Amino acid sequence: MASIIPFIIMIVSLTTIIIVVVKKFPQLSLLDVDNMPEVKASKKKKEYIKRRVNKQAEKQKKEWEKKAEPYVQKAKNVQLKFRKYVGKVEKNIIKKQEQKKQEEPKEKQEKRQTSVDNAYQHGTHALEQQQFDQAEKQFIKAISQDPKNIDAYLGLAEVYTNLNQLNEAEQTYQHILKLDANDDRTMMKFGELLEKKGEKEQAVNWYQKAVIINPNISSRFAKIATVLHDIKQYDTALEAISQAVELEPQNPKYLDNLIEISIMAKEKDMAQEGYEQLRGTNPDNQKLRVFKQRIDEME
Repeated sequence: MASIIPFIIMIVSLTTIIIVVVKKFPQLSLLDVDNMPEVKASKKKKEYIKRRVNKQAEKQKKEWEKKAEPYVQKAKNVQLKFRKYVGKVEKNIIKKQEQKKQEEPKEKQEKRQTSVDNAYQHGTHALEQQQFDQAEKQFIKAISQDPKNIDAYLGLAEVYTNLNQLNEAEQTYQHILKLDANDDRTMMKFGELLEKKGEKEQAVNWYQKAVIINPNISSRFAKIATVLHDIKQYDTALEAISQAVELEPQNPKYLDNLIEISIMAKEKDMAQEGYEQLRGTNPDNQKLRVFKQRIDEME
C-alpha cells in the first residue's frame, strides 16, 4: 500500500497542473508577445545594429573601391598593352611568314600555292554539300599555308554562319577586315551576319561602306533599301532603291520596290514615275492595278 502512495501523489499533481493551464489558456492565447516592451526593445536594437552593420559595410566598400581604382586602371592599361603586344606579335609572325615564302625557291612556292588552291576548292565543294566539318578543315588547311587568303577566311566564316556559330563568324570577318580594310565582299557578308543577329542598323552601316567602295552593284543598293524599309526609314530607303533602279532601270523587282517605298514615303510623283516604268517594262505585272489604285488614293 505504501508503494502506491507516491504514484497517487504524482497523479494528483499532474491533474492540478492541467486544470490550471486549461483555466489560464484563454488569457495566454490573448497575450501579444510581439508588443511586449522587452520584445519591442530587443527588435529595435537588432534592427539598429543591422542598419549600422550595412552602413559600415557600404562605407568600407566605397573606401575600398576608391583605394583600388588606381590599381584597376593600371590593370586595364596593362591589359591594353598586352593586346597591342599580341597584335604586334601576330603582325610580325605574318610578316616573317611572307618573307620566308618570298625566299623560297619558285618551285616550292608554286607547290604550296597548288596545295592552298586544292584545299580551298575542296572546302568550297564541301560547303556546297553542307559537309561543314570537312569544309572547316579544308579552309583552315588553306589558311595555315596562306595566312592572308581572304577567300579561305570568307569560306570559313560561311561555315560558322551555317553552324549558327555567329560569334566565330563575326570574329572571322573582323580578322579579314584587319587584313584588308577595304574588302567590300567582307563588308556585305558582315552586314548579312549582323542582320541575321537582328542588328539591322549596324548591318546597313556595313552595306553602305561596301557601296561606297564599289557603287556599281545594284543588288547592294536594293539590299540596303529592303533593310531600311523593314526598320521604317522610308526616305533613306527611297534613295537606296533609286540608285538600284538607276543602275538597272528595267529590273521589275527594283521598280516594284521603288513604287512600294515611294508610297510609304508619301512621294506620289516618284511612285507614279515608278509605276509608268514598271508598266512599260512589264505590262502583264499583276500588281499594276493595285499600285495604280494606291497611288490614286495618295494626297
